Amino acid sequence: MKVLREFKGIQRKSVLHEVFPILGENSFDDAGLLEVKNARIVVSTDGIVEELVNDDPWLAGFYSVVVNVNDVVAKGAHPLGYACVISSNSIDTLKKMTRGIKHGLDKYRLQFLKGHTHPDTSFNSIEASVIGIAEKSFLPSNTAKPSDDLVLAIDLNGERGLKGWVKIFDSARSKSSEELLERLNAVVGIAEKGFANASRDISGPGIIGTVAMLCESSKVGATIDLGNISVPRNVTLEDWLTTYPSLGFVFATDKAEKCRAFLEGYGFTVDLIGKIIKEPKIYIFHHCSTEIFMDLNKHSIFGNKTSQGTT
Repeated sequence: MKVLREFKGIQRKSVLHEVFPILGENSFDDAGLLEVKNARIVVSTDGIVEELVNDDPWLAGFYSVVVNVNDVVAKGAHPLGYACVISSNSIDTLKKMTRGIKHGLDKYRLQFLKGHTHPDTSFNSIEASVIGIAEKSFLPSNTAKPSDDLVLAIDLNGERGLKGWVKIFDSARSKSSEELLERLNAVVGIAEKGFANASRDISGPGIIGTVAMLCESSKVGATIDLGNISVPRNVTLEDWLTTYPSLGFVFATDKAEKCRAFLEGYGFTVDLIGKIIKEPKIYIFHHCSTEIFMDLNKHSIFGNKTSQGTT
């Protein structure tokens, strides 16, 4: 548990509550919702970690599309367009970023909306946004309810890679656009069919960290049985819990079997990994032992020290 608690993907989230409440943001969802007349416009924004940009600018460009698409899809929206800011004092690096972005846009069939360059920085970076439309409903991450089941859905048909400290399980690049969009449309379908009460995509903090974010936003806790989590071949459980899967989502639901049957029909491996509980603690079960991963009365994955009553 100590390795997991100290995982950089989790620790780097703790700055959120220091910054974004200034702008009125407190739920820290995957994407934001703007309702204009009858349209539900969903917008995500993400930056790619510096180590990945430096190590592989092409892959960083590609993943600037992937991570934002997943954020929008997890909310029940169909992604439509992409915008970015790319920074580097190397034209070669900028071109590699852009070619990776182009591959992602073609793969996900997104329209390029706008780009901006900083060609004179002392660093390399990519920040991007994706905009989408939720045609029927928006599925937040702060509406999980006690007694909901936790359903984990990941496409395990992929390959593992390491870029700096970032562990990636890539299920996207080997797929055709048709295969990829079919899976993403299935995730949107969970929201549209009302099969879940809350959801998040599995992001940088990994599986357990993502569940903790969903719980903190919803002011609930969870029990998680590590023995119920499917792990790809040749990957240890410890590594898997700190890996970013390119097609991975978690749902809080009172319709677990409907979720499972629906998503398995579209190529996901679906696991029932635990329950949402009223007590705001994250319990981990493993090998007949139980440990508290995070007590949300005392600690915050988002860095909310004031409301959690700790320093």
